[in-house]
Amino acid sequence: MLGFSEELQSLVVGLSPTEFQSQRVLCLAVEKLFINLGEAAARIGDSNVQFPQIPWRQMIGLRNILAHGYEQVAHEILYQTIVQELPALSESLRVALQDRVHGSPVSGSL
Repeated sequence: MLGFSEELQSLVVGLSPTEFQSQRVLCLAVEKLFINLGEAAARIGDSNVQFPQIPWRQMIGLRNILAHGYEQVAHEILYQTIVQELPALSESLRVALQDRVHGSPVSGSL
């Protein structure tokens, strides 16, 4: 999950929202990485209780919207999510991984 979050952030470095949205292949890659992130979150299982600071339901919900095409994808919202939300998510995932390394078992792969 941390890898997906960091990769998403790396894809928009130096891009304005307009520049991002004008690159269709990049937008599609971002959609796929968000799907992967949400799928990984869904597979974590009971760990979501151990780490309430991680927005499990939102990640899984976004995955469902993107994977099933419930509505038109708003790439400007995906861009804002990457820029505004993913840095904190990455930090929360790092903390969760540290907890895992120091004794708290976590099923799945953060």
